[in-house]
Amino acid sequence: MGIIGNIRKHSWIAVVLVGVATLSFILGDLTNNGGRVPDMGNIDGNTITNQRFEGLYADLKGQIMRQQGVTSLTNEQEYQVREQVWQNLVQETLLGEQYDKLGISISNAELNDMYTGEFIHPYLKQIFTDPQTGEYLTQSIRAYTENFDQLDTMAQLQWVDVERTVTMDREQQKYGTMISQAMYMPKPMAQKIAELNANSSNVRVAAMSFYNVADDQVQVTDEDYKKYYNEHKAEYRVFDEMRQLDYVIFPVNPTQEDFVNIERDMNRAWVEFQTLDTASALDFQFFVNGESSSNYDTTWHRATDFSAPMDSLIAATAVGGYIAPRVIGNSWVMGKVENTAMRPDSLRASAIWVLNQLAGGNITRSDEQARAMADSAFALLKSGALSFDQAVQQFSDNKENNGDMGWALDGGYGFLNDKMLETPVDGIFFFEHPQKIGYMVVKVTGKTVPQKKYRVALVTKDIVPSKETEEAVYNAANMFAGQNRTHAAMIAAAQEQNLQVHSDNVSRMSQSVQGVQGGREVVRWAFDEEVEIGNTADKLFTADNMYVVCALKDVLKKGYATEAQARPFMEQQVRLAKKGDVALDKVEQVCKAAKDLNTIAADLGTTVDTVTDVTFNSYYFGKFGMEPKVQVAVAMNAAKNNTQVLAPIKGASGVYVVQIDNVTPGAAADFGSVQASFKQNAMQKNQSILDALRLRAKIEDNREKFF
Repeated sequence: MGIIGNIRKHSWIAVVLVGVATLSFILGDLTNNGGRVPDMGNIDGNTITNQRFEGLYADLKGQIMRQQGVTSLTNEQEYQVREQVWQNLVQETLLGEQYDKLGISISNAELNDMYTGEFIHPYLKQIFTDPQTGEYLTQSIRAYTENFDQLDTMAQLQWVDVERTVTMDREQQKYGTMISQAMYMPKPMAQKIAELNANSSNVRVAAMSFYNVADDQVQVTDEDYKKYYNEHKAEYRVFDEMRQLDYVIFPVNPTQEDFVNIERDMNRAWVEFQTLDTASALDFQFFVNGESSSNYDTTWHRATDFSAPMDSLIAATAVGGYIAPRVIGNSWVMGKVENTAMRPDSLRASAIWVLNQLAGGNITRSDEQARAMADSAFALLKSGALSFDQAVQQFSDNKENNGDMGWALDGGYGFLNDKMLETPVDGIFFFEHPQKIGYMVVKVTGKTVPQKKYRVALVTKDIVPSKETEEAVYNAANMFAGQNRTHAAMIAAAQEQNLQVHSDNVSRMSQSVQGVQGGREVVRWAFDEEVEIGNTADKLFTADNMYVVCALKDVLKKGYATEAQARPFMEQQVRLAKKGDVALDKVEQVCKAAKDLNTIAADLGTTVDTVTDVTFNSYYFGKFGMEPKVQVAVAMNAAKNNTQVLAPIKGASGVYVVQIDNVTPGAAADFGSVQASFKQNAMQKNQSILDALRLRAKIEDNREKFF
């Protein structure tokens, strides 16, 4: 059981190593189900049925819930699980095809070697290494594998996950190694790089930034865009089909009239609030629950638990005093300090549970029997005849962790909390469960140092739009949508009405649209097969505090975006490149008239800067950032001991005139280390390889029909 626990403890590593260890390797037998249920998709000829996908989803979801110790996941977490399942199906299928073609596999002998041989897999080392001695427990893993049939179902599933993890990781290592071996740096090139890396230079620089060129000095033409696109086409690669959306948001915000009405209601409540000073506690709670946006809070808090300025106001208010209404954040807030007390922040306890048949399960004892058993435990503890741990093992229906219930914040122990406050640390008390399901003998095992705490009755009124405001915004959005049935019409109307047009690119399984939380319905509409480019949605989309009118601007197919599609993303860089040409012309003219670096800098209206320790492989060129062309020029001229002013160099964000002051030569590294570094970098390109495989593969993703 110790090993099982260790596997559970380290099971998250499997996700890090190979994505999702619970997924089966998708290499064959992914068959269609005759059309009875729509397919989830198809990956390079391998059909992913709905049943197959849901089975893998259930496996992974169960694994994550076990790891996190929860019984459910949030909507966002469920989305992430589905996305992980799909991405791993794609990865395993495409890589699996390559493994088959290349003959990559893991034999039983190699698998055994990863368990107990010379090349133990790192994942197994983490699970089966004794933390005290650092010894790898070879006998333990052998006993575990040899007794696999005797393990319970959960343990067997967890071991299968482990085996898949190490197998898939080793396959990926083999594939990556094979790819890296195909990458080779010639010896002369490696020798030259080693020589250039050895020198370190201090230089002086006169620079003219592209950003100093005024916009009216450049004119960008269609030919400029075409040239830039052809040179940078790879930057506009589309790995998964996307939709370009334009949309207008109609936010539902409170109006000035709403604010006035809420303030009026708060002032009325404030008058009534102060008359409750002598009312019963129950009446007081009813008032707060009826008037406030949040329920009456019975717990105790430190003053610092409240946001400013309520923290200081509470600390300065006497018991029974009131805090007048004020706007804090997006709410009106008023309050009354009901009481103060010195209380610990956290409590800890252990418990003996003696349940009766009303608790259900396999408990059959009567209430009388449960009471007598709990009384016996309590008496033995009070007399010192048993330690609490012994009593837990002898009497309790929950023996886990010897009854330890852990630390909880003050109030977190619910019906036990007040009694625990009254009881000193190491004190014991008897308690009947409020639901009459049995009895508890509780030992208080810890309390933090008491601090001053407050019980405060807060009345908050959120400043939210009224029903009338919501209807007015809905009518305006609905009219805008009805009158503008095409993308062009929507854009024109938005400009005429001074409405902002938002844009976003969404993939098939995007959960939201930029600025529109909960915009999944917008995405589903955009990928509907009947929606054409230029269409406007025939309905309003409702999201968090807003209505959305949306149009499909364009479809980005898998592969490369067209020049027209990429143009909005190229505009800044194309304009910057044109500014670079203007800057280069100006610097070249200055350099023709002046040869001294200080004179050149003065003519350019700038100063001479110094950059130290410039090497061939420097990451940054001083304060100028990443300028590889400049760094290469410095390194090449340093190798020649050229201390003359260098010709202007057009870099990434400026034009540079550089003069090398001095060169510090170093011992050139062995060219073999340069080659090894190159090969190591090649081994880290697995994601790029997968991206290339994805682009070449035919992938049909139908998940939007289900989620």
